[in-house]
Amino acid sequence: MNYYELLYVVQPHMSEEQLNEFIKSVAERIKNEGGEILKNELWQKRNLAYPIKKFKQGYYILVHYRAPSYTPKRIEEYLRIKEDILRFINVTMLKRDRKKYEKEEDGKPE
Repeated sequence: MNYYELLYVVQPHMSEEQLNEFIKSVAERIKNEGGEILKNELWQKRNLAYPIKKFKQGYYILVHYRAPSYTPKRIEEYLRIKEDILRFINVTMLKRDRKKYEKEEDGKPE
């Protein structure tokens, strides 16, 4: 299993309840595709560098997860069809960031 980092920006008009439901749905999708959520963090509403779909702000959400190699493509397909997503990027986690999670795994008793 590989380590991945997903950052996505959601439209700013969502209520807090809708936003939390959306974040949970993305996390559930990752779990259903065989992944394990390591970190799921809502940043705050921030200004965008340039308007996207006529929005000047958006909520940023950062997700670190561990999953098989086919999962990122399926997650990207899922995010592409969601209208509330302004932008997303899904990348392999850097080695220095991955070490933190690998150490935690080594410390767990089996």
